[in-house]
Amino acid sequence: MFLWRKIGILGSGLCSAFVLHEYLLDRKDVFRVQAFSFWRSSNVEEEGQGLELKLVQIVFRHGARTPISRLPPSIEQATWSSDLVKTVPHTLIDYRVVSLDGGAQPPSPVEDSYQKHGPHKGGARWGQLTTLGQQQMFDLGQLLRKHYVENNRFIDPGYNPQQVYVRSTNIKRTVESARCVLAGLFGNSQSDREGPVVIQTSTAEEEIFYPNRENCQAMRPLIKTAWGLLDTALPGYREDRLKLQHILGIQEARQFNIFGLRDELTARKAHDLPIPENLAALEDVVEQRATQCMAALVSGVEDGHSHALRLSTGPVINLLTQNMQRAQNSENCHKLHLYSGHDTTLIPLLKALGIFDDRWPPYAAHVTLELYQDAKKNNFVKVLYLEEEKQVQGCSAVLCPFEEFKEAMATVALSHKAFWENCKIDQKKASQITV
Repeated sequence: MFLWRKIGILGSGLCSAFVLHEYLLDRKDVFRVQAFSFWRSSNVEEEGQGLELKLVQIVFRHGARTPISRLPPSIEQATWSSDLVKTVPHTLIDYRVVSLDGGAQPPSPVEDSYQKHGPHKGGARWGQLTTLGQQQMFDLGQLLRKHYVENNRFIDPGYNPQQVYVRSTNIKRTVESARCVLAGLFGNSQSDREGPVVIQTSTAEEEIFYPNRENCQAMRPLIKTAWGLLDTALPGYREDRLKLQHILGIQEARQFNIFGLRDELTARKAHDLPIPENLAALEDVVEQRATQCMAALVSGVEDGHSHALRLSTGPVINLLTQNMQRAQNSENCHKLHLYSGHDTTLIPLLKALGIFDDRWPPYAAHVTLELYQDAKKNNFVKVLYLEEEKQVQGCSAVLCPFEEFKEAMATVALSHKAFWENCKIDQKKASQITV
């Protein structure tokens, strides 16, 4: 049986309605920040609310990159040349990566795994942020500058480490994506900064910004169970799976890496590289089935806030909520938190918030959580995805009272300690939870 080698974490791992529609039609997995011609005000005083913006947290996916999964030899390799991964000069800034405690950058076994098989045909690295991806993230940074510097004056126009906190997964493309966002947000001049920008990151053993199946033992049986249920849980999935495996020359196997296939097709399309005709005809099928499968793996096949979803994003939800709790009563907190992650960061987060649109998050996709406070010290949360306001599941309105938001998230949020305790529990106790 041919083994399709998988590289990476789990799987790859607004705009106006008109702009969203155009993006979906284009289907290049590209979030086109530059297409926006409007301003979404974060100052809701004009709505008669008299609210003050206290905290902004943005969790975003990295920009366009080279593939991270090897396709079977039956599929002609694309040429990922050096021209596709040239550095964009205006995205370069002076930065350094440190551990969460401020020490040296930890080792990155995930990044190492990408490179052990040698480069792509053409010379580019596996999972490398491309020129397109750098520009996408720079554009996102400029959009944030318009929102929170120029129009709202929420943060200083120059990078201020007392105001801005930056965290990335310890993978090169996410670190570089954070760099590009910061360049777009603050410019790449060093004259207004003292020393390099600091990007914090976790060890692989304690990473929470993607489903950490390598180190969260309890996640493995849940994923295995979900894989086994896909054929029956998703009508027509088995037929589509067998059709794709036949085209790829792969013997029947339920754990077919449809994520790797989607990743390859999406990356090629975004960079105008050729797609085999027989696969191009099934591109929509691959997109639909990959999205369904990933949603099932990170949140369980059953509905609701399952144990799988808690393990996939519970500590992220808890971190974001705790940041909002602290910002309510302190003037010494960071005002802007930037978290650079993956599609496998966003999908479970969107599922937990109840705003997943059953579409794979494009490159540079981002979830924004804004915290507001009124004159009576009442606090409210507004959540946006791809710049479109969303009503969180369990909230009575888009502008959600903080305690209501916190209660809505209580079924999925896990403290750091509780998360790792639950990761170590016996498989027979996988349905039990310690909050």
